Amino acid sequence: MTASIGGICGFATAPSGNYDAGALDTNTWTNDFAFKLNCTVPSRVAVVSSNGGLLTPAAPGAPGYTNKAPYTVTLKLQGSSTSAMANCPAADLSPTAANPCSFRGASSSTQGLRLDDTSINVDGSYLRVNAPAYSGADALINGNYTDTLTVTVSASP
Repeated sequence: MTASIGGICGFATAPSGNYDAGALDTNTWTNDFAFKLNCTVPSRVAVVSSNGGLLTPAAPGAPGYTNKAPYTVTLKLQGSSTSAMANCPAADLSPTAANPCSFRGASSSTQGLRLDDTSINVDGSYLRVNAPAYSGADALINGNYTDTLTVTVSASP
């Protein structure tokens, strides 16, 4: 008789929270959303941005104005003895990005940033969002800007 037990992989503590970046046109901002993996095998973590940037629902109106501000997403995975890290613009994490980020999408055994290590409740993993003060060619319109990032994890033996 033979038997086996497959690896488990999930979040010990999932990334969650909100962050107020303040005035996008005058503030440089950054925030880390810490999380812990619970993976007894190598894993992959992937991210999707619902808006591909910070978006306000108000229409830009006149030429020379925009309702979307860019920012960068950094994903760091900390394992028991190794780590993995990558970053990309939020625009490349949108579901319809023309040039998708390497860790965009729903995680699977082949999709997402790969951690070639176990990570059982290890500190040090985070999702970082940041941007310099907005200085794009088009002016930002007045409004509240938001985005939602969805983070998934799966085993990648």
